[in-house]
Amino acid sequence: MGDHSDDIRRPLSPRIEVYAGAGRKRWPDDLKAQIAAESLELAAIVTDVARRHGCRP
Repeated sequence: MGDHSDDIRRPLSPRIEVYAGAGRKRWPDDLKAQIAAESLELAAIVTDVARRHGCRP
C-alpha cells in the first residue's frame, strides 16, 4: 500500500466552526463570578461549564 497522506481527494474534516456577531461579548461581573465559581466546584469539568454558558474554556 502506498502512502496517501497528501491525496487531495480525501474528504474534508466534518468540523465546522461558526462565528456569530462582531467583536467580543461583554459579560456582567456577577455572571463572570458565577461561571468562575461553578468551574471551581470539586467535581466540575471546566469545558462543560463553559459550554453551558456559551463560552470557551
